[in-house]
Amino acid sequence: MKPYPRPRRRFGQNFLVDPRAADRIVSSLDPRPGELVVEIGPGRGALTGALLERAGRVAAVELDRDLARLLRERFDPGRLVLLEGDFLRLSPEEIAAAAGFPSGTPLVLAGNLPFNVSKPVAAKLVRERSSVARAVLTFQREVALRLTAVPKTRAYGPLGILVGQAFVVRRLFDLKPSSFRPAPEVVSTVTAWTPRGLAEFPPDAERPLRDCLAACFAHRRRTLENNLRSALPGSAEQVRALLEKAEIDPRRRAEEISPEDLRRLAALWPRAGPRE
Repeated sequence: MKPYPRPRRRFGQNFLVDPRAADRIVSSLDPRPGELVVEIGPGRGALTGALLERAGRVAAVELDRDLARLLRERFDPGRLVLLEGDFLRLSPEEIAAAAGFPSGTPLVLAGNLPFNVSKPVAAKLVRERSSVARAVLTFQREVALRLTAVPKTRAYGPLGILVGQAFVVRRLFDLKPSSFRPAPEVVSTVTAWTPRGLAEFPPDAERPLRDCLAACFAHRRRTLENNLRSALPGSAEQVRALLEKAEIDPRRRAEEISPEDLRRLAALWPRAGPRE
């Protein structure tokens, strides 16, 4: 087998090299034969091998063509279905079809995510939550803290609130920089994602919540009233009336407001009509 190419900075590549960490990640995911197990960015295949041992067959999405070629040489093509491309651009239906599964088969996801795609991948999973059975994903610890933050903390914000409506996200364990090559400058955190179900967060509730959060957190040091006056049409009295109807003190900041209260405000958002 040819040597693997050097890591590419533009892809944010830090390859997992610790087999014990790979085993812990796969054990946390608990993939089973017959499930549609999907690895996001297999890289050099450290996690791929462990996934194949447990699941028997894996679909992997790799953007780097040179790595994809070498992965095909390393693993049995009858067991590893390799999709060359960007996970962010592939639909669950396309992945299922490539892997020989019926459309609508839920995905069991694993991956070590570079910082530059962490937020887009999280947003994609929220949009496609009905297609996710469960996931175990590794992020930089800073991102993991944002995903699991609670009110009145610096990490609390739109990303964690939105993801938290669609999934129960738990921090499982940290990985030292030495678990990767090249070693990143930060600690990474492995997280487990369990979908809440569409009944708890219906599809038509997502867009209003996104808009609401963007407005409320536009300037973190401003009060909710001031942020909403910048984002919504109407007078100051109308903005205060909106917040009063949502039972939220207009003098508070967004970082002090619970996800439940923000959901209640978002439910009123279409009536307020955000500016174009």
